[in-house]
Amino acid sequence: MKHLLIALAVALLSMAASAQSCEGGIYLNPQVIRGEGTPQVVGAANELAEFLGRTGLSSFPVLNVSGADEAMAALKRGQPPCWVYGNPVVGLASGYRPVAVNTEEIQSAVLLLADAGSEKDPKPVELSKLGADEQAKLRARLKASTCFGIRSGVTTALVKAEKLCGKVVEVIPQAGLGQSYLPTKAAFEWQSERWVGLITRVQGARNTTMKNHIGSDPKFHNARLVVVPTQKSSWGYGIYLRPEVTADVTKKVVAQFATLKQPSPSLARALDVGQSFKFASLAQSEVDAMRAALDMAP
Repeated sequence: MKHLLIALAVALLSMAASAQSCEGGIYLNPQVIRGEGTPQVVGAANELAEFLGRTGLSSFPVLNVSGADEAMAALKRGQPPCWVYGNPVVGLASGYRPVAVNTEEIQSAVLLLADAGSEKDPKPVELSKLGADEQAKLRARLKASTCFGIRSGVTTALVKAEKLCGKVVEVIPQAGLGQSYLPTKAAFEWQSERWVGLITRVQGARNTTMKNHIGSDPKFHNARLVVVPTQKSSWGYGIYLRPEVTADVTKKVVAQFATLKQPSPSLARALDVGQSFKFASLAQSEVDAMRAALDMAP
């Protein structure tokens, strides 16, 4: 009996130590990426914490980050976080296990602001709709041009990995300065002899015009807009867990995401999901393929 009590005490102490070996998590807050203000950023973090708290996973504190460098720095400070919630750029860089990711496809593209034509504020055209010679010329010019994307964004990482642009400048998101700022940034950089590109999701590139933007050269309103998509795509946001998170809690986390069907608008924004989202676990081969697509070391 005495030996049983000692064994039980040791087991309880071990469980307590394990439970306290990590705390809270790191959150690549999509509201930060969008350039939203403090209330929206805090609201998204609270929504995520409440959602994760139902699984038994340590949900506080939540550290909002705007990029991979901030996330990596946080992993090295004090008590390590139990989880990382974010895109593959941040999630895979953390070294944590991806246990449930949104398999909703993210297709990246460069919207190239090319030569000035006669039409004002033209709609974008697909590169694939142009002749082979013109496609080759535009790709060559793009490889000599500067493109602007959001730092640590998966769309930016895909473009960099495929080397579509001569140079990629990563814009640091902050309040009032997010993804929607990139067309204005490109407009101010464009000149007749200096083409530029902005990096976004392919749907966004197809729907962007310069009509409501301002730039340093008024001729930019006549710049031809060409959509140049990447060959590879990415999955969306997901939850990445520290290895010592117990199997029981991991199962609950996976189930919580897998059974999510109709989140409230605020939770959908916090999780960064669209209308056709689906959270699932991934095979190691899929994780390796994503690392290769993003040009990330294994």
